[in-house]
Amino acid sequence: MKKFLALALAFVLVFSLCITAYADEAPEEITFGYISPGPDTWYLRAAEGFEWACGKLGVKCITVNSNRDSNTELSNIEYLRDAGVAGIGSLSFNESGVMTCGQLCEEAGIGCAIIDASGALIKNGQNHTVSVDFDWADMGVTYAEWMAETYPGENYVIITGTFDSVACQVLDEAMNAKAEELGKNKCVDIRAGEYNPNVAADVAEDLANADLDFSIIFVMNEDMAAAVITRLEDIGVADKYHVIAQNGSPVGIQFMEMGSLEFTTASSPGLEAAIAAFAMYDSLYRTGETNQLLMCPYVPVSAENANDPFTVVPWEVNEEVFTKLIVDYFPDFEAYLK
Repeated sequence: MKKFLALALAFVLVFSLCITAYADEAPEEITFGYISPGPDTWYLRAAEGFEWACGKLGVKCITVNSNRDSNTELSNIEYLRDAGVAGIGSLSFNESGVMTCGQLCEEAGIGCAIIDASGALIKNGQNHTVSVDFDWADMGVTYAEWMAETYPGENYVIITGTFDSVACQVLDEAMNAKAEELGKNKCVDIRAGEYNPNVAADVAEDLANADLDFSIIFVMNEDMAAAVITRLEDIGVADKYHVIAQNGSPVGIQFMEMGSLEFTTASSPGLEAAIAAFAMYDSLYRTGETNQLLMCPYVPVSAENANDPFTVVPWEVNEEVFTKLIVDYFPDFEAYLK
């Protein structure tokens, strides 16, 4: 028994030393790169969240913007790789962009954290560090169920972000499939707002003037939804439509409080990108895990809960809220919040 206990203690000691040695592998100076796909608010808040997490980790962050241009995106990936970053966080505007990032990072032997790509790298078998996302399919189902319960028998149109966005594709397909299953609402048209409020407003006006039978307008983000609502008011037809949206942004909550926006879901880009930075660091310097898929929380929002920051997670960095949600949903990262 004494021999067994001695061996057991020796094993524990060796194991502890190994863990400590592995944890100490992180170099004194670490740099992550972050690629933002464009200038809109969602992307800017995501970049801020990634940078906030890097600050908590003591990691330097180089942020670049691709301005929705595939050639610029490729150049950004190559620039960060050649700058010697330990890993790249990327939120791309299409599946091709994230696949390219995953491939080049794998070739370079550096970390790769992909945001908002609906698990595209995992589904395509591309090795990377972590994918961080929201359950866009479940979100689409939530909209279909809300429409069926709130406005049964009324048709809807979709003003999506872009047709090549994986998140948009997944959400739209899930919404339409669930609506068809429930048999209470029908999608009569889907058009792209290009994540541009002016474009979305023009699309909404065209739809209002078209020979279509619908009363519900789903808009993929709330910057576009605000422009849609304003345009409908300007042309005097706002009372004919129910506008619903996605994101839970400050402007969305404002329009909800005004009664112009009836329903949305809150999903914080700042929190999502912060999780991506923590997860990439955790993989590179603690666990060694790769090809992970982490889902961030999203919450259905109505007038009743629109002002609760722990329910409607802020887009912008909120130290208190982000800390609580990370501890609640991702306790492995709590040590990095000190």
